[in-house]
Amino acid sequence: MSDAPTAFARPQNKLLAAVRPAQITFQKLLDRSVPHTLGRWIGFACLLLLYILRVALHGGFYVVTYGMCVHLLYLLVLFLTPLDAPADDDADADAVLASKAGDEFKPYVPKVQEFKVWYGMMRVVCIAFACTLFEVLDIPVFWPILLIYFVGLFMAQMSARIKHMIKFKYVPWDRKKPRYVSKE
Repeated sequence: MSDAPTAFARPQNKLLAAVRPAQITFQKLLDRSVPHTLGRWIGFACLLLLYILRVALHGGFYVVTYGMCVHLLYLLVLFLTPLDAPADDDADADAVLASKAGDEFKPYVPKVQEFKVWYGMMRVVCIAFACTLFEVLDIPVFWPILLIYFVGLFMAQMSARIKHMIKFKYVPWDRKKPRYVSKE
């Protein structure tokens, strides 16, 4: 009886030992890519373009594409949502963001940082691309319905985010924000 647990543990340890160097290399590449925001987003755009070409040339995988787009929208909404956003838009008394002219300035801090949004979007597109390799996932569907659903969902989510931005006077992508510059 005592030999059974060790017999099962050995292959797992060998597998982990074989995968661990790849994990370390991947993490090093991710760490090196952090300061290169523009390059990362250009890489994402290229990967998304490859996915679009794959789907367009194949002429299918509309359900996979719909699922990918919904998740990309979810990540975008998370990025546009402030970290300390009030749960109820009518809760002015508990508002953490400045909502009146006399309120103290509070900088915009997103609920999810830009790198994590990029990484999540890259992962979703890679998974969707991998799904296009399996014909069983090419479910026949009338794609204009999915497009109408997605456009409606996008408009509803973005209008809510824009109303929230106007109400609390913040812009998450403002490049004119003051930056700290050391005196050295």
